[in-house]
Amino acid sequence: MSRAPYQTKQKAAVLECLHKSGGAHLTIPQISERLKAAGTAVSMPTLYRCMDTLVAEGRARKYVLNGNAASCYQYNSGAEKEELFHFRCEKCGRLLHFQSEELRQLNVRMKQRKSGKIDLEQTVFYGICDTCEP
Repeated sequence: MSRAPYQTKQKAAVLECLHKSGGAHLTIPQISERLKAAGTAVSMPTLYRCMDTLVAEGRARKYVLNGNAASCYQYNSGAEKEELFHFRCEKCGRLLHFQSEELRQLNVRMKQRKSGKIDLEQTVFYGICDTCEP
């Protein structure tokens, strides 16, 4: 018999903060600031542990963009059934999701050839978004 995930007040507040973010990608400091603004102070070590737990439970997604930037997190509603790919704008820094049948097929072909599996959570394309493009 499996137990339900352990729920603390802090964890519930963090999950609510992510849920209310409207799909935005937030760093730990941004989550901390939003929690403080809402009247819930959570220590940074607790926040990091909480985010690790939420990611492990599949309730949040973690994106590591590169070695120099902080990881960002997003609420996972579980509604996304398609594989999502990521695009990071080099000008404004926004992280956008997109779908691509061609990239999905590339991943399938790599698996079939036993060449490996692409880690879609870690794959990020870089360029200039439509908003920043002159």
